[in-house]
Amino acid sequence: MSGKSKQNAVKTMVLTDEDARVLFCSPTRPGSCVDITHARQSGLVRLLAEGPAVEILADAGYQGLGAQTGGRVITPPHRHTASSRRTPRTGTRRCTSDSARPTPHAVSASNTASPT
Repeated sequence: MSGKSKQNAVKTMVLTDEDARVLFCSPTRPGSCVDITHARQSGLVRLLAEGPAVEILADAGYQGLGAQTGGRVITPPHRHTASSRRTPRTGTRRCTSDSARPTPHAVSASNTASPT
């Protein structure tokens, strides 16, 4: 259910050519189904990978299908966010020039007092 009217949403994928001829029409799925999952479950990914060479312009919901279909699905470039700057192993942020601070080890020995 969604929205104030509590209606169930459904989605269907329809692919057409430049003359508006239907090339593919998927079965209806619940609206909560993610676009890329809908494409995989309906057989569109397999059809594109094994079928005739076509190019499909798709929105960001289909990112990743280009690699699975031999480059036949073209999506907008991935937007870099703050979370993409996290290192994969620890989950901590990488040091950038704006946030870099000298560590105690970086202080030179000449700044320390000598006992003379």
